[in-house]
Amino acid sequence: MNRFFYTVLIALTTISTFWACDDVDPWSPFQSKATISRNSIGWDETSLSINTSGDVRYTYEAVIVEGYEWCSFSSTSEQIATTGKVGNKFTLHVQKNETTVSRPATVFIKFSDGYTAELQFTQLGLSKNITYDRAWGEQPELLTQANLVYKTYYTTLSNGKYVRNYSVCYDTEKMVSRWVAYPIHSIYTDGRGYGDGSGRTDAWAFDDAITEYYNGGYKIIEYDFTDPVIPQTKQQNIVAGAYGTGDSRGHMLPSASRFNTWMTNAQTFYATNMMPQNSKFNSGVWATVENGARKSACSDTLYVVVGTLFENARTFEARGRVITRPTHAYKLLLRTRSGNTKKSISEITDASEIKAIGFLFANESNAADYKSAVVSIEEVEKRSGFTFFRNLNEDIAKQVKSQKNINDWNF
Repeated sequence: MNRFFYTVLIALTTISTFWACDDVDPWSPFQSKATISRNSIGWDETSLSINTSGDVRYTYEAVIVEGYEWCSFSSTSEQIATTGKVGNKFTLHVQKNETTVSRPATVFIKFSDGYTAELQFTQLGLSKNITYDRAWGEQPELLTQANLVYKTYYTTLSNGKYVRNYSVCYDTEKMVSRWVAYPIHSIYTDGRGYGDGSGRTDAWAFDDAITEYYNGGYKIIEYDFTDPVIPQTKQQNIVAGAYGTGDSRGHMLPSASRFNTWMTNAQTFYATNMMPQNSKFNSGVWATVENGARKSACSDTLYVVVGTLFENARTFEARGRVITRPTHAYKLLLRTRSGNTKKSISEITDASEIKAIGFLFANESNAADYKSAVVSIEEVEKRSGFTFFRNLNEDIAKQVKSQKNINDWNF
């Protein structure tokens, strides 16, 4: 957008003059507030919304004070300042980030009753990291931390369609994904015409391994080293076997939810999709919840996030890698209530059209039964620090995330 700093100074001066002349009675029973829809966006996202609330008699003024080179309040011109009435939303337009470096932006807002707000967000740099789509209802919001790496794995289905398989928020320090997000739909489980016909490849490997069926097992053809988003040295070395601690190599995206092609299933055996999981818990109540999720699939798509918590967690060493063992595991489910709306989640504006639920377990042999483990998504957000299902309409998100009715689901 090629702006110069003096443009910002002029905008701030103009707005300061307007504020100084404000003659509105500052008393109001409503508290003014301004919120930004997300704290981070993908490199190729081009807009996000800002919401204002409070007394509708008042007005607001906003100016972009950081990131004005690539942000604007207009989609067609360079506009770093805007005004409006309280209660209205407005859009911040963003250029795609063609560099590999994340960049911050700040919008300063002042209401005519004197309230001020400084809203900040980060746009991720160009890489193999997650590319968001508003139709991807499973996607959580990103946290910007040095140890967190985001990546989406893609697969080609038997019909030739190239689709996302799953996305991860991988912790390079703990060597375990903090969450794995994926859709459940019949397109991923139709057909098992490969290998021994079971559909399960057992192709244990580091991420981006390309494998194929061989002599009753599998062989690794090649690894993709062109852009190592998650270096092998930062992954669990699970290829030769389990951890040696009594824990299972627990799938976060289950193998049984991916059968369409060899690689669609083989990607579920990547190290980045594994958590050290108590074996009894893994084969017991966790498997029950996995089966229940698959039975709750629908025509629209069921969106799932599986994650880990590390509350006073311990570490252990396995084949030269120091891994942090999760203390808890959770699974979050969200879909349209009818299952056949043919709408993406972001298009729905009525909370009654969506159903959601969460399950939270201790990673132990005596984990609770699934009914006792039911929680709301809102509760898991508080425990984990993540914001889930970011593509929900912000006006209904809180209502949807407070749901936890097990009778809504096929368990």
